[in-house]
Amino acid sequence: MAVVAAVIVVLTLVAMTTGRAPAVLALICALVAAGLLGIATPSELFAGLSNAGVITVAAMLVIAKGVLHTGIVSRVTYRLLSGVTSSSQALRRLIPPVGFVSALINTTPIVAMLIPAAKELQQQSGVPARGVLLPVAHATTLAGSATLIGTSSNLLIAALAAPSGVELSMFSFVPVAVPVALAGWAALLVAAPRMLSGEPKMAEREFTWQTEIPISAKANALGRTAAELGIDSTSEFDLQEVLRWGKPIGADSILEVDDVLVYRTTEVGVRILWGSPRFGSSPQRLYLVAVADNEQATVRDLEENEDIKVVAAQTAKRLRDAHAEPGALCLVTAGSAEALADHPLVALWQQATGKAPQTGKTWVALTILAAVITAGTLGLAPVELIAVAGAVLMVLTGVLTPRSAVRALNWNILAIIAGSIGLGTIVVNSGLGDYISQAILSLSGGSTALIVLVIVVGTTVLTNIVTNAAAAAILTPVVLTIASGTGLDPVVLLILVGTCISFTFLNPFSHQSNLMVMRPGGYTTRTFVAFGIPLIAVSVLGAFGVGWALLTA
Repeated sequence: MAVVAAVIVVLTLVAMTTGRAPAVLALICALVAAGLLGIATPSELFAGLSNAGVITVAAMLVIAKGVLHTGIVSRVTYRLLSGVTSSSQALRRLIPPVGFVSALINTTPIVAMLIPAAKELQQQSGVPARGVLLPVAHATTLAGSATLIGTSSNLLIAALAAPSGVELSMFSFVPVAVPVALAGWAALLVAAPRMLSGEPKMAEREFTWQTEIPISAKANALGRTAAELGIDSTSEFDLQEVLRWGKPIGADSILEVDDVLVYRTTEVGVRILWGSPRFGSSPQRLYLVAVADNEQATVRDLEENEDIKVVAAQTAKRLRDAHAEPGALCLVTAGSAEALADHPLVALWQQATGKAPQTGKTWVALTILAAVITAGTLGLAPVELIAVAGAVLMVLTGVLTPRSAVRALNWNILAIIAGSIGLGTIVVNSGLGDYISQAILSLSGGSTALIVLVIVVGTTVLTNIVTNAAAAAILTPVVLTIASGTGLDPVVLLILVGTCISFTFLNPFSHQSNLMVMRPGGYTTRTFVAFGIPLIAVSVLGAFGVGWALLTA
């Protein structure tokens, strides 16, 4: 049966690695095949659907969205990048605080928020986004392995180890993950300026849009000038004037509530300005609207419906004077799509971007996150129960709407994690895990140093060819068997696996953050390999040294 299980596991991993089939489909096929062959019962194969780790991951996705929904990460990032003149300086400012946050919430949305900030830095200061995005993405991945809730693979390892009596707490991963992360960060700071250098290609842009952005009471631009904030002129927008009570004032004036900044921009520039926390924009979504064939009207006539506000139009005139020509394009906010569908001046529309960050609930969201971490650390209740309670509080306190909370759940990720647990069950029930464990013990000859080396190298290789969840599900039972047979501390071996699973530096497809920065940073697979090799070397050596020291202390 072990041979049959090996064939199923290998074929599944090959399908997931090559992308010939979606990861979820490959995992489902493996579980069905194993069930039909009698390797495990359906309840065992699909136990991942009710696994504590999967439940915790789902709840933490909601909590992370609540925190990010306040715009706190964006606001801090923009402040950190203020006055930056080189990629080295940007990395020194970004890596420590972003790494700290990555240990507390999912790293993927953090990287998503860093992308526009890096692009704006490139436009304003000429610092290439190429030299910032990939190093920061890798830094967040390293830091994410430092806590139980920092990455889904740690939660999965803890959930799989619990039935064997091995308990992993909130900060169990710190002794290995933190030293390795610090070493990796040092390597990033040294290697990035040398290996990811290059001048950004600044294409000339034609400003065809007129944009008027008001300053709300929630804006962090209050009390400062546009120039101080870096929102006066970039390759995507150019400040024309500042209006106060409808009258122009100096562009270098201190900004106050209800001031309106008038820009000439590109369409991309409108989106950048709208999404900036500096303006504290409305919580409504931004829509791209085409004007219908109608009698003479101005684009401001779109605002006859009080739910609609015009933010920008493709015109050279002030918005109040711009004619609503048939087919003219505008960017507007609306309380709902229905408001646009019912408007006689709207011919076609599509959503242009999500809601702007909202700051009013920042401390509520941060308090909930801190409470979850504290309660989990003190063991006041099972981690999954604490996380679900935190997710519910995000809704009850109004940080998120029920619909937003549901949308925070990434069903593809959750399905992959649940399916990967079933793959681990196949490895255990078939006896394949015992064979792998014995092979590692034979290869190491009983040497603690060689056992650590094989685990570190094996985990690093596996995590770069399959998903983190699959690597965790396969390796956790193997490591527990090795610990049982050698008397080594299972906690140390498991945190070694959890740390090394984050070494996804060679393959752009091995981690979602890698894929996210690939296009904005202009990276290729060759870039990932060339930049990843020295980082892998430093990380593997660090994990081996710390792990061996802990086991022999």
